[in-house]
Amino acid sequence: MKLTRRDAIGALSTAGIAAVAGCESLGGDRTDTESGTKTAAGTPGDGEMGSDSGAMMALAEALYPSDAEVTEEYLGTYLYGRMVDEESYRTEVQAGVDTLDRLARDAHESRFAELSGGERVGLIEDTDLRTGDSVPDGTDIQRANYYLVDELLFAFYASPTGGERVGNPNPRGWPGGYGYNGAGSP
Repeated sequence: MKLTRRDAIGALSTAGIAAVAGCESLGGDRTDTESGTKTAAGTPGDGEMGSDSGAMMALAEALYPSDAEVTEEYLGTYLYGRMVDEESYRTEVQAGVDTLDRLARDAHESRFAELSGGERVGLIEDTDLRTGDSVPDGTDIQRANYYLVDELLFAFYASPTGGERVGNPNPRGWPGGYGYNGAGSP
């Protein structure tokens, strides 16, 4: 089950965020619309995560079903769309990644993205990540739950591919929307 750009756009539509058709992924070159200057991949700029994308990819791989293939195209499109829509989201994602890295260093002496798949899942299960509260202005872990864990789970299950996993192959934001049964009627 490969997650594609279509899945990311579907999740963004479900969240009420304008489609990002034609935008670059997080790792691609882009042109700053105000200055007209081209920015190389990995250079932090508006809507770009730089090194945080590795941690987000690692977290998605730990959270999503094992048969889901997380692609840069999918994750980059979704996160880029979120960051363009809401600048404060980028700051919260960076703070959440810092929290993940701190927890990983305390437990394994490595950054989160450098952990094995089993270590990532173990860290999520052994801490308040996922089991703790999700609060947008709470503690570091509560904010990581809200801005990282919940956001990635929403992106997956609001997408056509993730929606199929729970019996809704055509989630809100796509023709037919919620309740579509494949026969053309709700």
